[in-house]
Amino acid sequence: MRNHRVLLLAGVIIVAFFAQFIVHARSSSLTFDEGPHIAAGYAYLRTGDQRLQPVHIHPPLANVLAAAPLLLQPDLPDPRQVDGWEIASLSAVTDAVVWQYPYPARMALATRLPIIWMALLLAAVVYRWAADLWGPRGGLLALFLLAFDPNIIAHGSLVTTDMAVTCWGTAALFLAARALRRPRRSYAVGAGIALGLALASKVSAISLIPALLALALLAPVRFRHRLMAALGGLALAALVLWAVYRFEIRPVSGFPFPLPAATHLEIYRSLQEHYRLGHPAFLMGQNSDHGWWYYFPVAFALKTPLPTVLLVLVGLIGKLRFTPQALRRWAPLVVFPLVYLASTPFSTVNIGYRHLLPVLPFLFILAGRTARSTEYAIRSTYSVLRMALLAWLALGTLRIAPNYLAFFNELAGGPAGGYRYLVDSNLDWGQNLWQLRDWMRENGVGRVFYAHYSPARPEVYGVSVDFLPPDRRAVPFTPLDPAPGVYAIGATVLQGVYTPDVNTYAWFRAREPLARLGYALFLYRVEPRPAPRWGALCTDAAAALSPEALRAGLGRLDLRVVYVDCSQTWVSLAPDLPGVLALPPEAEPPPGAALDVPARQADGRPLYNLYRLETAPAPEHPLAATLDGPLDFVGYSVFRTPSRSGEGMEMWTFWRVKERPTRPLSLMGHLLGPDGTPVAVADGMGFPPEFWEPGDLIVQRHRFSIPADAPPGEYTLATGAYWLDTMERWGVKVGEEPAGDRILLPVVSAD
Repeated sequence: MRNHRVLLLAGVIIVAFFAQFIVHARSSSLTFDEGPHIAAGYAYLRTGDQRLQPVHIHPPLANVLAAAPLLLQPDLPDPRQVDGWEIASLSAVTDAVVWQYPYPARMALATRLPIIWMALLLAAVVYRWAADLWGPRGGLLALFLLAFDPNIIAHGSLVTTDMAVTCWGTAALFLAARALRRPRRSYAVGAGIALGLALASKVSAISLIPALLALALLAPVRFRHRLMAALGGLALAALVLWAVYRFEIRPVSGFPFPLPAATHLEIYRSLQEHYRLGHPAFLMGQNSDHGWWYYFPVAFALKTPLPTVLLVLVGLIGKLRFTPQALRRWAPLVVFPLVYLASTPFSTVNIGYRHLLPVLPFLFILAGRTARSTEYAIRSTYSVLRMALLAWLALGTLRIAPNYLAFFNELAGGPAGGYRYLVDSNLDWGQNLWQLRDWMRENGVGRVFYAHYSPARPEVYGVSVDFLPPDRRAVPFTPLDPAPGVYAIGATVLQGVYTPDVNTYAWFRAREPLARLGYALFLYRVEPRPAPRWGALCTDAAAALSPEALRAGLGRLDLRVVYVDCSQTWVSLAPDLPGVLALPPEAEPPPGAALDVPARQADGRPLYNLYRLETAPAPEHPLAATLDGPLDFVGYSVFRTPSRSGEGMEMWTFWRVKERPTRPLSLMGHLLGPDGTPVAVADGMGFPPEFWEPGDLIVQRHRFSIPADAPPGEYTLATGAYWLDTMERWGVKVGEEPAGDRILLPVVSAD
């Protein structure tokens, strides 16, 4: 391929790369992490004071580069004048400098441009490295994979440290790779400088050091020269890192003498404390503060474009010659990714695929090997397949634009299915406020309830909201019966991350949203409905939901709440008024009950189901009978059911409370054989009398198993009530006629 064609194609790919960056940078509102990054960088530039860095837990380089354009903005406050500066309150400074700034579009684009330039530098390094190894076609292929990777586009146009460490770390390893092939002092110097810039961007860049030292041992020079180059590179990196901290020397707690770059050590200590404490995270229906060893493998499998994965796998196929030259070619591509990936299972902070960004350039370069068609027997067929994969990648990326952050591959069901597996910076980072503004204008919605973990101020974007938890500005909220209105709920808090409880928004999880903005912000319309007037807690669910929690969740502190053994009894405490019933997950609800809240545990297992009952269950066969006790009989229903020992039967008897009893009682359920003797008995009472009130409806469920050897003939069902302390049955009247001490129901056949 001629040089001018290579340059033209590379230029076209770079332009497309840059255009996608700009589209994303202009369409995404400032995300959760961007605010502190910008504020910390601006405070450092404006004051020269590094007090916010240990609180921020990040070295300053990426923040400083991103915030540099803000020095041209005269309308930003001096951080030293912000309440909270003296105590190093990063949240207070961020609110004053970033979230309250009235021109968020201007700030977003200005601060994101330096990150975009670093991403473009990364593109140049990836192209050059792949071209060195596999020729111009390999360079173009690697560049294309990078330029149309939605994760690179998303995080390469947001103010974080992830793209900075990826850029400088890849540059350091590229220069080390060149030094292995053609030992030159300039390459060693460049690698040391790039390593220092990476260390000054993100603490995790420390994983570059063992990889670079391992590569130094492979250099084709004398051991003394290898050692000098390695030590010199490390010294140069340390000098660069120290320079970023303005050659700071000061005391640090725990050390008897002043240290250079003392702030960096404090940042490292803060990070270790962060890892010790953990961080709220979500994975495939589970919530945890200390993560999962398999989090990053799952994130990689679900968020890496499948065409890229396939090309990388193909790139690994072929003859590998175990010669010193081959080792020096391959080692720079695999040593660091292996070291880096080996550390991920031990991370207790599982907040995003973005932590895998430093590995992606090496995958693109490896995939570039597939462009060396001389290694493949069927060139034309392979070329068509490769082009198909590249088209798949490009179309998939362009189709999701500008919502690159929400990308998930086909294994997750695409971006629409991603929220079921991963949230936070994988999907929902507070980037949809402009989309929310536009949707509200188009749909005539003046105000919404807003649930998100970002401390941004939506009013700056022209959005009027009432905040919900976990925001400290939250208005009163009843999670089990939300007030009428339009709700905008981020996918992260929807899945219980950062919320007071994993089930804070379980009511909404059970419903289909009205709309999904950028696949990340879910909109719901809650219509007015009568408030529940009573609640019943099944005894198996009572440990998961107390009466106090039920009352608070419904916003009715005067709610009447009772306990019921729902395995045998259902109740309706006010037949003409709505109520709620909390059941264990495996329990069957009564007829007419609608699932309102499917609550789950932090580990993803079901916790309880809250059902809403608008009307009381009704018997299939109404039958009025009065008894000499505190209950009246109002009807029954009968069902055939399967049984392990043969055919089964279930009878529901319906009873109305006249008054609260003072003695224990039971409801009778007998299956009488053809000769009138009981074949099966299912007496019981699952509603403790101390909770009764006049007017309550009790539905008792009597289950019978008909023995396989039961004689044929006509069977009769009998019900009634009796006192448990004396076993005395209550007298029965049907109409005005006495009917003995039981109620006989129509016959059933056992044929």
